[in-house]
Amino acid sequence: MRSIGFVVGRTSTKWITVRLEDEALIDDLVMVGDRLLGVIRGVSYANPTMSPYSPFTPANVEAVRAYEYQNASVELYGSVDQGKFDPRILSAIPTGTSVYKVERGDLEKLAFIDNPIFLGEHPSSKWPLPLNPEAIDYHVAVVGSTGSGKSHLVRLLVKELIRMGKRVVVFDHTGVDYSPYFKDYVIADSEVFPDILSLAEVMANKVLGKDYLDDVEVSLYAYLYSGGDLGKVRHFMESLGFGNGEFDMRAILKLREVSPMDVSWDNEPFIATLRIVMGYLKRKEHTIAKSLFRLAKSGISLGSFNGRKYDVDGLINHILDDNLTVLDISSETLPIRYGIMRGVVSGIMDRAERSEDKLNIAIVVDEAQVYAKGQPPTVALSDVARRGRKWGIGLILVSQRWVSDLDTNIRANINSVVFSSLQSSSDLEDIGKIVNLGNIDTGILGTGDFYVTGLLSPFRRPILMHTFE
Repeated sequence: MRSIGFVVGRTSTKWITVRLEDEALIDDLVMVGDRLLGVIRGVSYANPTMSPYSPFTPANVEAVRAYEYQNASVELYGSVDQGKFDPRILSAIPTGTSVYKVERGDLEKLAFIDNPIFLGEHPSSKWPLPLNPEAIDYHVAVVGSTGSGKSHLVRLLVKELIRMGKRVVVFDHTGVDYSPYFKDYVIADSEVFPDILSLAEVMANKVLGKDYLDDVEVSLYAYLYSGGDLGKVRHFMESLGFGNGEFDMRAILKLREVSPMDVSWDNEPFIATLRIVMGYLKRKEHTIAKSLFRLAKSGISLGSFNGRKYDVDGLINHILDDNLTVLDISSETLPIRYGIMRGVVSGIMDRAERSEDKLNIAIVVDEAQVYAKGQPPTVALSDVARRGRKWGIGLILVSQRWVSDLDTNIRANINSVVFSSLQSSSDLEDIGKIVNLGNIDTGILGTGDFYVTGLLSPFRRPILMHTFE
């Protein structure tokens, strides 16, 4: 360590002022005396002879430079005692205490976190930053504007979590940020049969209108039950108590045993099924005719759902059997993507509730603002945010703006934020309402520079990190 100055002015257990005698920069780590560790948050010059209120007027500016001095504002992280870091500081440091800049290798022997993960290093000291993997179960937001390096950071995080023995499932929104880097672990959305409700939403919204969502959903269940056999369609509807039938629970129970991949999907028998179902639901004849015509002319091909490799349950089985699954959800329509994510996330929680052991899963949601506010997956993601840590299930939400674009129940349960340059100045203020920020400036950050704060940080407060190459 190299001496850079001494403590002046009033001191506290949180902040001190350092009179600098050598060069120091914002975000440099410093050791105050032999026991306090801190970080420089601001640097300023002053000269009492050049004050606008001073009556002294120098004839030559250069003649008064001897009176100039430089101060640094230092935020104290905690104390170092017998080789271990403690975030508590119980008494203020005396003025005059020497301050040293932390350099390469100075912190290598200190114990911060057991079994840490590593994503990068502190820029000036080149200290590989030990991060707390247990913070993942308490949910992490990764925030930064386009080009800040979010995806690269998350890819490093995925590799580290796998190294630590955690299962990881990644929802890749664009198909370009994760899928090309983990090619052996990719499942495309075109390989997955969505849940029935999502398929019904696509067909109703695109063709018939939201008012007919129930008709389409019931028709899909009837088709699933019958395989397109119209006699079985009528039996299914009458077993639900429609027409002259009496309610029979066995028809509903049979649906639990049928996978949508066991059925041959085709437009013509489905249109006939829809005609029968809408009749049982007492729709007017002209409404039925209009609906059938629109569906026939829509261009929707149910045959495209044949031959898919996974249904939602099968996909969850795959996730639980492998250490990494990357779901490329870039090709299907948004309702289908919503359905896949909702089905997988809620299914993981269902499995967790039936399991005696922790599932130990991290769920990465790329472009989280598309899925985590007012959309079908929001409720499932909110459930993980509130209860997931009980079973070792954590969220990693990646977004350009998280405070305004994530559901309130989700962001209220985020306990760590990794952030770079932000799209809006108000974002930093809003993040500060969730985690401790101190006095930082994101305007100085370049690509790959991130502040780490919350439970993930070894200090629970922001520290600058530059990601590994």
